[in-house]
Parts: sequence; C-alpha cells; structure tokens
Amino acid sequence: MGEEKFIRVGIFWAIPNREEGGWEFRVLQRSYPSSSEKELANSVGIIDPPYSHYGDWEEARKESEPEDCYFYPRGRILYDVKRHRHRIFADACLDVGDLDEILEYYDIEDYVLCRDEHYVSAYTKRGRPKPRPVLNYQILRGREKIGENLIEITYDKTKLLVELGKALEESAASAEIEEAVLKKKYDAVLISHYHADHAGRIEQKRDCPIYIGAGAKRILEAMDEYRGRALPPNIAAYRSGRTFRCGQIFVTPYLCDHSAFDSYMLLFEAGGKRILYTGDFRFHGRKSEEALLRRLPHAVDVLIAEGTNLGSGKPCISEQMLEARAAELFGRTERPIFILQSAANFDRLVSFYRAAKRCGRIFYEDVYTALLAAAAGGKIPRPDVFSDVFAFTPRPVRGRRKDLFFEFQAKRGMAQIARGGKFVMLVRPSMLGYLKKLAGKMDLGGGMLIYSMWSGYREKEDVARFLAEARELGLEEHTLHTSGHASEEELARLKACIHAEEYVTVHTEGGKENEE
Repeated sequence: MGEEKFIRVGIFWAIPNREEGGWEFRVLQRSYPSSSEKELANSVGIIDPPYSHYGDWEEARKESEPEDCYFYPRGRILYDVKRHRHRIFADACLDVGDLDEILEYYDIEDYVLCRDEHYVSAYTKRGRPKPRPVLNYQILRGREKIGENLIEITYDKTKLLVELGKALEESAASAEIEEAVLKKKYDAVLISHYHADHAGRIEQKRDCPIYIGAGAKRILEAMDEYRGRALPPNIAAYRSGRTFRCGQIFVTPYLCDHSAFDSYMLLFEAGGKRILYTGDFRFHGRKSEEALLRRLPHAVDVLIAEGTNLGSGKPCISEQMLEARAAELFGRTERPIFILQSAANFDRLVSFYRAAKRCGRIFYEDVYTALLAAAAGGKIPRPDVFSDVFAFTPRPVRGRRKDLFFEFQAKRGMAQIARGGKFVMLVRPSMLGYLKKLAGKMDLGGGMLIYSMWSGYREKEDVARFLAEARELGLEEHTLHTSGHASEEELARLKACIHAEEYVTVHTEGGKENEE
C-alpha cells in the first residue's frame, strides 16, 4: 500500500525581515487524510482550517512584534474537494513568487490564488498608492424614457448632476428620483437647455451652483419676470467654447441646434478621460452642422447621445423646407392664419415669420412670446425691432404684466386686429377664449390653423379641445412640423465624426448601448 496522502489547510502571516529583506512566515497548519476529504468538507465542498487569525495571533507571532493580527499581510489556505486543489486567499501585496515557502509548508501542488478585501492588511494599505481616480458616469433616469434625463458625472471627490427636469409623464418612480437628486449633495448641476424636461426643477435646488447657457438664462429670467418671480442667485451662465471648472472636472459647452434656443452639448474631462453628452440636438435646423462637427472633439471615451427618433424611421425636413411649405400654405387664402406652436421655439418662430413676410402678412405675438423673443435678441422677430411684428394680449393684464405689455410700442388690441388685414398669429391652447371672442368680431371661416408641435400633445385634453373648437370656428387644420431632435441619419453622422470607445443612448424608448 502507498503512503497515505494528507490535505493541509491553515492560516499564515508574512512579517517583513528588516535585516535581510523578504518575508518571514508565521504558520498554523492542520493536516487531514485525503481519504476522508468528503466527510471533512462543508456544504459547499470546502475544507476550511479551524483557526482564527485573531485568536491565534498571540501564539504565532514573536514577542518582538507588538502589532495586532490585522497589521501584517496574512492569508488563509483552504481545499476545494470538488476541484481537488487548494485555494490560497492572500494579502494583495503577496505575489506568486512570495508564496513559494507557503506552498512548501502546505505541500501544495495545484492551487488558485484568490484576492479578498478582508485580507488587505494595514501594512499593505499604508504602503499602497491610492487608486487613480476615473471619470465616470451613471444614468439615473432616461435610458428608456423620452424626456427624463438625469445623469451623474463623477471624478474622485467631485460629483456633478447633468439635467434637472420634470418627467413628461409624471409617475411615482420619476417623482421619487427627482426628489432624491434634489436632496443629494452635488458640486454643481449642468443644464443643456431650458425645456422643462431638462430644467423644470432647477429653481428647487439651492445648495450648489447651477450652470446653463447665457442665452437660455435670459429666457428663464424672462419667464420668471412674466410670472412675477426672480431666478435664484445660484443659477449661473456658461458660454460656448469656454471651458470652466467644476471641482476637479473641466466642462466645455458647444452650442448646437435644437428646438430650444441656446442649447448645448457638454464635454466633461478629467484624469485623461473624456465624456461627451449631446443633450438634445439636430442637424436640420438653422445652425451649421459642419461648424459644430469641426469644433467638437473627434475622440472621446464615452458618447452619451440622445436617441429620441431612433427606430422611428421618419425623415426630418429642414426649417428652410418648412418655411417654404408654410409660405405656400399662407398664399392659398386671404383669411387669418393661426399657428399652434411653443412660445420658446424660436427657429419655428423665424420660419413662420419669414413665410408670413413672403406673403405680405403682418405677424402677431402674444406678450409672453414677445418677452421671450426680446430676451433672445439677435435676429429673432419681435415687436419694436421688426416693423411688421406686433404684440397682443389674449386676456386682460394687470400689475407687472400690464407694465410689460405697455412697454411694447408696437401692440394692438382685438378691435385693431379684427380690421387690420392679412395676418399670422401665434396661439396656444390657453387662448381658446380669445380665439372665440375674435371670431365674434371677424369671420374666421376659410382661415387656417397650423399645428406645429409634437404629435403626442394632441392627446392632451386642452390641446384636443382647442383643435376641435378651432375646426368649429371654420379653420382648416394643417400639420406643419419638424422634429427638434436628431434623425437616425443625423445620429449616424455624429457617431461617424466622433470616435467613442463607448456609445450610450438616452432620451429614448428603450436604451441602446454598444462599444465601437
């Protein structure tokens, strides 16, 4: 008969030899006959030593070592009876070459070296360099829902929140996430544009700086002025192409095209890594695609892109094409034209104004739209700057709103509008009462209502009622709209221009993720 083989398990410490270098090992070993290994194994097939590092340290150490049992590198030897090999759990500072003596002590032939945070000693932690921080991201909300972006960007101790808006469709889950980020501590909040699904909750967060584009900030200030409020002092402005620092992270905004004025892509840089977040964008508006692609970095680690139109297959006509179609429609009738669109969609405002001008029509903006257009400035059509643009108020105004309305020299009341010739007027669902009163002063029959918003809004009760009542007043309804978001083809062009190691979509039904 051959000699009985033994399985050896136990615990050990590695104490540095200060005179000769290397390690001196303190070992506790227990041997078991291999013939009884199955009986000795626990429920998961492991033979575990009966020793405790803590309990046996006093016996194993030298009297000259005053440190506790957790100070020096240590390890544990187990035996896996299913795979017939040892498992060595060892301190991170002990490499394979350091364990030759241990292999001999325990008569180990086949083994796997395991690492476990439990075996990282104070000795190792003291001498181990801190891990290099990494720029990272976490999508809190928005992977599988349009209009719900909430993204954290982190580097070392710096934590940024990107976007802070209201969900388009309110739910308990969305509200819970919004409340959580309002309470959470961030070094700063970065907002890509002023749409409510991106910026609707910013006035509720006062404990850190909030950055948004300078033009977008003016729009928010105008909105608040109309509502009799003031924008909180912690909201600051950034400008396109000007890099600024938030904690340890550098941020560079890039002006892009979207249905919101002054929208931005945001580049985050730290530790040699780059994350580019597109926000909401498109290439079929009035800003140059080529100019933006020239400015953007052509290599990033992560590209987080909006994907609103992914899977839709629908083409997106340009604002210039929409303008041409509008001019053709406006030329079909001498009757009034009403436009149902967002007050802050200035590209669309420009398109319809230019179409109206081509057809010899004057242009009416309600006081709220006129105030926002004035805040935007530049070439945006607005009263007192454009001779054929007039302000009107759809309801009696008092107090500050009255003062704001009367600041416009180019304004008209309902009676003047009713007898004032061909016009195009911007309207919203809340103006249904005004539209009915105007119909009492002039015949709207044969006129047009142009629907120029996302089709999903048709399902809202106030919009559905407005459209139905407009048809009753004799207005012929037409849809003339183009998306404020990138088409699939435009997303492909962006990806082709910007090489990204990782590509993630947000702001979409069903998040997509891949590496390229």
